[in-house]
Amino acid sequence: MIPAGVKRILDKHQVTPDQRILVALSGGADSMALLNAFLTLGYTCEAAHCNFHLRGDESDEDERFVTEYCREKQVPLYIKHFDTQEEARQKGISIEMAARDLRYQWFWELVEENGFSQLATGHHGDDMIETFFLNLARGTGVRGLRGMREYRGVLLRPLLAFRREEIEVWCCRNEIPFRTDSSNLDTAYQRNYIRHNILPEMEQLNPSFFSTMQRNFKNIDDVWQVFMDRVEELKQQILAHEGEHMLIPIRLISEHPQREVVLFEILRPYGFKGATISEIIESFDGIPGKQFFSQNYRLVRDRYNLILLPRETGEEEMFYIENGLTEVAGPLKMSIKQYEANKDFKFSRDPRCIHLDADCIDFPLKVRHWQQGDLFRPLGMEKFKKLSDFFVDEKLSRVEKDKVWLLLSGDDIVWVAGHRIDDRFKVTNTTKNILEIRV
Repeated sequence: MIPAGVKRILDKHQVTPDQRILVALSGGADSMALLNAFLTLGYTCEAAHCNFHLRGDESDEDERFVTEYCREKQVPLYIKHFDTQEEARQKGISIEMAARDLRYQWFWELVEENGFSQLATGHHGDDMIETFFLNLARGTGVRGLRGMREYRGVLLRPLLAFRREEIEVWCCRNEIPFRTDSSNLDTAYQRNYIRHNILPEMEQLNPSFFSTMQRNFKNIDDVWQVFMDRVEELKQQILAHEGEHMLIPIRLISEHPQREVVLFEILRPYGFKGATISEIIESFDGIPGKQFFSQNYRLVRDRYNLILLPRETGEEEMFYIENGLTEVAGPLKMSIKQYEANKDFKFSRDPRCIHLDADCIDFPLKVRHWQQGDLFRPLGMEKFKKLSDFFVDEKLSRVEKDKVWLLLSGDDIVWVAGHRIDDRFKVTNTTKNILEIRV
């Protein structure tokens, strides 16, 4: 059953036995079934196992299990250890997302370094349905509802037509051992919550829910292809290139009935996220000059166009805030107000909100990360202090220091964002105009 289904997918995508395949091997039923299907069919494969150290001895037992099995079957095995919890903490993401990022980054390194033709994973049909509901809850749009691709470049998923239960039954009947992850029962994980609480309810409503969702994925994908064909036509019609710059006419986007999703598909390849797209469209009614940033690109809202340009090497972490802006989208999302000082004024005690003497500020303000040698005068002090020493006093870790942004007027630090303003820019009894900045 399983080998025949895998063979059909391999033949469909012209994957031949002489090609080297890397199998992502967790030790669970799905990955063990996949590895054995390849071996049964006579394909050349090697395996990669991640130890995420999330389940104590159980994680180490998984590693020992796959090691012994691969040794018995004479399958070369790669093993990598990860500090997944630390990765999640540093990046401010979930454990699930951190584990996913870590394993795929390593898998692609192995593929590139060792010349594998394909990376095969044991994702099955139930995984695809769970991902659908996860993406529905996250609001990823139609792109995230299409389902997984059984073949995408180098990535191969030959088990998407099978259910989890089918795979486990096949393993048991063919005496293929596998490990059961105890954390799969923990509904604190979003995917597990969907698996144990939502999907059983859907199958109560429709006993053929699995096959219905398979058809839904096909229909959504067909609609998606029609939409993407139209997006490509629009790109050809409206986009203009001037050297490294790309111009996107604001009027043509603004007048389009599906402007948000169209603009997202235009800018998505350049690293812009859905939330930023909404802010870009809101800026159409504001004054020109507002800027938006992805990791490698800068988007400027000009009078008539959105101008997309690469961020220059060596200046990629310097951003500018022009006078008159009331909102800034990145790298810190800020609201800015200027008003006259009066007797009713009260200082903010919120570390995300500061008040400055507006007449001491020179625009454009600059935003950048800290650099070695930076000095400022922390509020209440008469002498300058090295920023590195200030971080020690604040007990910031290396990771936390690297995430700190500075607000500068000219070359002077105005604010160590979220921590302390510079004493030279504070509001005093002689202040006439106040600049309020809220993160």
